[in-house]
Amino acid sequence: MLESYERARAAAWDSSRRFKALFRAEVSPNVGAITRGFLSVWWDGAAGTLQWRASAPLAGKGRGGLLRKGKGEAVADGDHAIAGSDGASPFPGKIGSSDLIACILGTPDAPASPSSPFEETPKGLRLAIGGSKRTALLDREGRPIELSFPNGEIVKLQPGEGVPRRIEAVGRDGRAVLTLESYSSWSRHEEVPPA
Repeated sequence: MLESYERARAAAWDSSRRFKALFRAEVSPNVGAITRGFLSVWWDGAAGTLQWRASAPLAGKGRGGLLRKGKGEAVADGDHAIAGSDGASPFPGKIGSSDLIACILGTPDAPASPSSPFEETPKGLRLAIGGSKRTALLDREGRPIELSFPNGEIVKLQPGEGVPRRIEAVGRDGRAVLTLESYSSWSRHEEVPPA
């Protein structure tokens, strides 16, 4: 299972990988109205960036943004910003950029922590990730089906080819559900539409 996890992690975060995907989205903040719309994402593995555009401000924080691969800490600026240069995020809560990217790619960009033992559960194997307060629950094939993050957010994943088919994020600020509508390669000549 650990070998399967490492293969999936390497493939998801491969620097040559470029794709675009469209998700149907529903965001239910604890305070405020439920928002429904579509979320488009463009992943460039070489740059370590995920650009996103939403048909409506899903988490009440804008209609687009840029997430950068980094440590994933919830800080205010730089490569580890919560959601890049504009502070916008497609999810409610304070999930860091790398953690948001991990949710879209379906696996964290960190190996299982060698110092922490894994835990066997009825649903699968739970691993501590990268020596942090992050964990991943793996199914019998070694695919992540649940990610947990330091601020108490839990993200359930339905594994799929390329990206998860369904992503459900639950945290202190609310809930977001993304359902995959389309997934394909992203040509270097195709521009990302303006926000």
